Amino acid sequence: MKLLFRLTVLALAAVGARTLYERLRPRLETAGETGNRVVGETLTPAFRDAATTVKDASTQAVQDAATTMRDATGQAAREVADATRDAADQVRESAADPQTGAPHVATAPPTGAASPTPAGGSIG
Repeated sequence: MKLLFRLTVLALAAVGARTLYERLRPRLETAGETGNRVVGETLTPAFRDAATTVKDASTQAVQDAATTMRDATGQAAREVADATRDAADQVRESAADPQTGAPHVATAPPTGAASPTPAGGSIG
């Protein structure tokens, strides 16, 4: 008997829950639509603004990095050019004859000329 009484109470609770659900369902749908509308009106623009801010910041960072790299490359090229000119000037200065100022001319030994020493290594 207790079991029958408990099952009846459980069945009545289920019927009452279903009745409340059917009665309140239209309100829940409109509340859900309102919630979606509120989310759409507030979060979507916020995400759009955040995405725009991130995009602008990343674009600025890329432009700054490109400018820095371009400046560094130009400066390095100027330093290499200056070092090359300085090295060329030093070579010219060291190759010039200190008395006449004329450059030294390297002469190659004559080819096919007889050597002053015989093949044996001794003169005589």
